[in-house]
Amino acid sequence: MSGKIIASPPRSRFSPAIPPLVAVVACVIWAGTARTVSGIVGPAPPFVLPVFVLVMVTLAVAGAATPLPLIPGAVPVRRERQAMLVAVAASVPFVFALLINPGQWERGDAPPLVADSVPVFGWLFDGIMSALPLTAGTPAYSLLFSAFGVFGFYLECVLAATILYAALRLTAAPVQG
Repeated sequence: MSGKIIASPPRSRFSPAIPPLVAVVACVIWAGTARTVSGIVGPAPPFVLPVFVLVMVTLAVAGAATPLPLIPGAVPVRRERQAMLVAVAASVPFVFALLINPGQWERGDAPPLVADSVPVFGWLFDGIMSALPLTAGTPAYSLLFSAFGVFGFYLECVLAATILYAALRLTAAPVQG
C-alpha cells in the first residue's frame, strides 16, 4: 500500500452536460461530412466509413458517460473506466441494428422506418416523422431521418449505460439494516 487515496477529480456544475454536447457535435460532424462528400443530404459514399465509425464510437462513449454523474455512487472511482468500457460494449447490438436492418429490404417502395435501425426509440421517432408534412426522398426527410437514427443510437447507448450503472449501484450498495 502506498497510502494514496483515490479520489474523484473535481467536477464543475457543467460536467453532466459535456457528454450530450459531444454527442450533438459528433452528429453535426457526421451530417456535415455526409452532405459535403455526397453533395446531398442522405447516404454517404463508402470512403467516409472511417468518419462514420469515429462518430459511432464517439456516440457510444458519450452515451456511456452521460448517466455516470447522474447515478451517484454507482461505480467506485477506481472502476469508472471499466464500467464505461462495459457500457460501450453493451451498445454493440445497437450498432448491428443500426447497420443491418432487413426490415428495409422487405418493405420495397414503402418509406423507411427509423424503428428498423433504432429498435428501442424508433417508434417514437417514426411517430414524429409521420406527423411532419415531409415527403420520403426529399432532402429534409433524409436529413431528419438520419438525425433521428443517429440520435436514437445515442439514446439507446444512454439507456444501456443507465441500466448497467443502476444494476451496479444495486448490487454494490451495502445492505442496510
